[in-house]
Amino acid sequence: MTTMLQRLSSFTTCQRAATTFLPSSLSLRPILAVQSPHSLPTIQSPQPPHTTQIRPRSSRSTRGLFDGRDVRFGNNVPFSLKKTRRKWSPNVQHKVLYSEVLDELIKFKVTTGALRSIDKMGGLDNYLVNSKHVKELKTKGVGKEGQGQQVRNRIVQKLKHQERLKREAVER
Repeated sequence: MTTMLQRLSSFTTCQRAATTFLPSSLSLRPILAVQSPHSLPTIQSPQPPHTTQIRPRSSRSTRGLFDGRDVRFGNNVPFSLKKTRRKWSPNVQHKVLYSEVLDELIKFKVTTGALRSIDKMGGLDNYLVNSKHVKELKTKGVGKEGQGQQVRNRIVQKLKHQERLKREAVER
């Protein structure tokens, strides 16, 4: 019993500052910094705070309404555990969707998830104007606009034009 306690105490009182597997810059433990012998130690994070990185959009997902979906990569893992690389493609369908504001049919490459989102939001026009997946291209400053963004811009222009015509009719 005493040897077991001695082993446990040796694990808890480790003298080394970093593990053998990770360099000290990648240590998972916070670094304790002491300002003076009489002050209490303060905890400093070893790395700057994590900033969220915006995942770049593929050119494929700008050619239609992909609702944030893109090709994913991973491994096939059989019983023998010999991993082989594979990819999962989004379920893309070629559809013709109706825009009420533009009063026209528009051909899109659409994922089935985007079709469900279009139904939930009440139509193509609402989806294009309110969806974050269509808006984020504009905010990221991507060089080429996607097909969804182009149709969205046409819808917004048409709505602004209709509002201007209504205001002019009220003023008369």
